[in-house]
Amino acid sequence: MRTFFLILACATHLAAHADGLGFKGVELGSALSRVASDPRRECHAVNTPFGDTICGLRPNEKETIAGAPVVSLFYFYDVDHLTAIQVTISEKSFGPVVAALTAKYGAGVLNVEKVQNLKGVSFENRTYLWTRTGSSLQALRYSGSLDKSLIRYSDEGAAQRLKLRRASKDPKMDL
Repeated sequence: MRTFFLILACATHLAAHADGLGFKGVELGSALSRVASDPRRECHAVNTPFGDTICGLRPNEKETIAGAPVVSLFYFYDVDHLTAIQVTISEKSFGPVVAALTAKYGAGVLNVEKVQNLKGVSFENRTYLWTRTGSSLQALRYSGSLDKSLIRYSDEGAAQRLKLRRASKDPKMDL
């Protein structure tokens, strides 16, 4: 059974890597060393649904996406393989960033919904989704607040693989 999960994890890693979803040459499925070796970034052990290591920009380091300043940038790793990238930008940059993503990956699937602020004012939230075998790219116009947008690259099977692996290490599950 353990061999099956290892083969499945490797197959998913290869599928995600082959599809080429990634940010500035760092593709889903790539090794931790690709980001950890960059002196502009720092990595820490974590326990999240996306992985066991998170890397981000060091303080005072800057990054851009499609020419727009990045507010925050995080890379999530599980067992040395990149499972997700989360890029937060200003909502004002959302349109140009989505245009650049569309130019690179083709037209994404658009979902439109209404959201309200605390004063009851409605806004049109736009979410774009690009999918590949086992991976996706999502651009959310509003994420957590009306002034922030989120770009998320995800290995779709990573959370489930991590959950299964963690459960297999639980002595109560080893019966």
